Amino acid sequence: MKYIIPLLLGPLLVAAFAVAYWGPVRGYSVECRKDVQITCAIERETSSATTAHRFTLGSDPKAVVRLKDVRKGPDRILLYLASSAGDVFAAEFEGGSARSEAEAAAARLNGVFAPTQPSEARVDVSPPAYLRWMLWGAVAFLALLVLAAHRAMQTKPAATPPGA
Repeated sequence: MKYIIPLLLGPLLVAAFAVAYWGPVRGYSVECRKDVQITCAIERETSSATTAHRFTLGSDPKAVVRLKDVRKGPDRILLYLASSAGDVFAAEFEGGSARSEAEAAAARLNGVFAPTQPSEARVDVSPPAYLRWMLWGAVAFLALLVLAAHRAMQTKPAATPPGA
């Protein structure tokens, strides 16, 4: 029983560190260019890699902001590039001003889709810095909890005096 708690909390701390380091998205980049056709490039940056996709939009393209209802917590605010060929997820906006930022990004991209002359636009989206601090604060709290549990298990109980 003495070693079960460290054997459970140790891997939990390692897993929390791994999720905090490799898990969160550091940012999105959406770049659209209109020449003869509308081509867009979407990049998603995480700690481990940057993934990029380049594609051509079909007829009647537009940038659309969608709210995804979440049972607990605030709604997710997502930006999609919609056309006759289908919808493509472009970015997720987070933070207090996420909705207004998403609407501004959609308006900027729709400005590229509308004119007849060639044009281009780039939208960069990154999560607020406080989310990263909160995540690492939670990992630090878990580390302190593991350290306190380890320390409590190392202390020996006080010896009872003989005859007591």
